[in-house]
Amino acid sequence: MACTKQTYTALATWTSSQVADLFRDAFIDAGLMTAWHASFVNGGVESRVIEITYDGSKAYGKTYYWFMFSTGGAHLQVATGWNTSTNQPTGTQYLDYFSTTNNSTANHWTLLTLGTASTTILTRYTSGIDPEQSWFVLQSSTTRRIFTITHPSSPLQSWLNLDRGFYAGFLHVEPSTSNGLGRIRFLRGPALRRDLLLGPALNGNSTPDTFNINAAGQMYLGYAAVGHVTNTVNNYALTQPHIYLPVGFSASNPAYPADSSPVFHSMPATPYTTATLPSDFGLTFHYATNSISTGDTFVVSAGVEEWEVLAFAANGTAVNGASPLFLARMI
Repeated sequence: MACTKQTYTALATWTSSQVADLFRDAFIDAGLMTAWHASFVNGGVESRVIEITYDGSKAYGKTYYWFMFSTGGAHLQVATGWNTSTNQPTGTQYLDYFSTTNNSTANHWTLLTLGTASTTILTRYTSGIDPEQSWFVLQSSTTRRIFTITHPSSPLQSWLNLDRGFYAGFLHVEPSTSNGLGRIRFLRGPALRRDLLLGPALNGNSTPDTFNINAAGQMYLGYAAVGHVTNTVNNYALTQPHIYLPVGFSASNPAYPADSSPVFHSMPATPYTTATLPSDFGLTFHYATNSISTGDTFVVSAGVEEWEVLAFAANGTAVNGASPLFLARMI
């Protein structure tokens, strides 16, 4: 099976509401919602809220994803409740929401910095195998963010107790390199103290830095591969644990008659849902070139198995260093 691809475009010079409409259309088409739960503007900042019910029988079974759109960017916060009359999140500050300010993006995590002089594009890739899984590529000029939101029908792990806390299902992907090593990290978004995953680490904190930036850098899962280069083990040291994927080179292991760096798929992007990445999303580590661009085609077998590059990091060490790619299968 292959992914379905659809592109949503706001031409320069766009307005904030036009960018908000890109997200609305893409989220509806992905089955995340039928309409915004809340939609309003204050001080020139467009706010849009998705209500996703992960388990309506639980005290914290709903998560509210509060997006803000301005001429400077797209931004995100999360909450456990929302009042559509006051246009504000509900509950206890820092436990259930970070801030009620709805006319400034200062208290939101920046999804991507944008500028009206550049066309803004949001592309949706939905799995043909599991249509409840979609990844989105938000791009402006040469900058991009690749992210997903856990679908309301996605099965969460039974040990997540939504009577005690909520689940923030925003996830983004970050490929990177270090010397000859390549890695792909699946990272979380902003957190709150009621969050089952990072909440206990946030007690006593009240600054946007702690809730938004540091929390958004926390890794759910990471995958890595080493390059076909002469290196010491120090070049493979990682500050966070990663799963090393099995690549093979005939020069180092004669059991491989030819160099091997396959497309890996069907692995989890997060351990908190029982659904793995479907087999039409994959990871690979390119060694023949470090000249890669978003939208490039990665060909396994022409006309039979072809993938599109959603995210990449070009290894600058040498062409035999591992350049990680996050892929969507198109053929």
